[in-house]
Amino acid sequence: MPEFLQTLPHKGEICSLLCAFLWATATLFFRKAGEQLPPFSLNFYKNSLVLLLLIPTAVFLGHTSIPNLPSSTWQLIFMSGLIGICLADYLFFKGLHLLGAGRNAIVNCSYSLFMFLFSSMYLGEQLRSVHILGSSLVIVGIVLASIKFHKDHPTLPASTKDRIYGIIYGLLAMALTAIGVLLVKPIMQENVLPVDVIAILRLIAGILGAVLFLTITGRMGSTLRLMQHNFPWKSFSIGTFLGGYLAMVIWLLGYKHTEANTAAILNQTSTLFTVILAAIFLNEPLTKGKSFGALIAFGGVAVILLNR
Repeated sequence: MPEFLQTLPHKGEICSLLCAFLWATATLFFRKAGEQLPPFSLNFYKNSLVLLLLIPTAVFLGHTSIPNLPSSTWQLIFMSGLIGICLADYLFFKGLHLLGAGRNAIVNCSYSLFMFLFSSMYLGEQLRSVHILGSSLVIVGIVLASIKFHKDHPTLPASTKDRIYGIIYGLLAMALTAIGVLLVKPIMQENVLPVDVIAILRLIAGILGAVLFLTITGRMGSTLRLMQHNFPWKSFSIGTFLGGYLAMVIWLLGYKHTEANTAAILNQTSTLFTVILAAIFLNEPLTKGKSFGALIAFGGVAVILLNR
């Protein structure tokens, strides 16, 4: 990390908020790319491109050596990538495809709740009243900002079955994302590996898991052939650069420099940013519910930051 960032106050909180904004912006492009690519294929190509971007970044930063780490550390990194990169991201895209942005955003509110639960169990972090109050405000605000108060919802799934499966996929994605980052948080705090190297190793694990799955199921050939016909290069590339490359590194930095509970709550504002950006760039109506929800959600963020 550059020297001026080392002394920046609340750098963990700033990174978590910036990650939320970048991911929200990327989500708009992933929504477009997902109209032409199946969720698993979209995730596979996204992870592959992010890896190609991160490797020269690590070389530029001089992070080309890997210390002799115990096998338990390698196992944690591999499991983090398999769970948080291969499985969780796929389930996120699957839920987004089935539910649409609005309903999927509401399900994604469960991320902070899973993070509270798992961080207290795995890392022993104490749940303070400010976390409970701030997270409650953020979740209430995001729900209000995401609901469409009329029946002609443009992303309403075709059936109740789709909604049920979409909710299940979304909940699993948030739970696995929380587990994935918590597995490597102690490693980041010990500074045995740079954040970008950890991100690369997690991606390699996630891609290997995807390759193994595609090979076993006989889908590798059809997945690779997707690049030959009307591949959504523009939306895919922009979404991957912003959401997969920049947001991933900044996301890990946020967890490195602040408590997992706080980072989780601030990451949750990505849904709020998504609602606002969709209104600006996709012409989705910014209703009174969305506006009121925005104020409540940012109030929750302020409660956390002012009581650090």
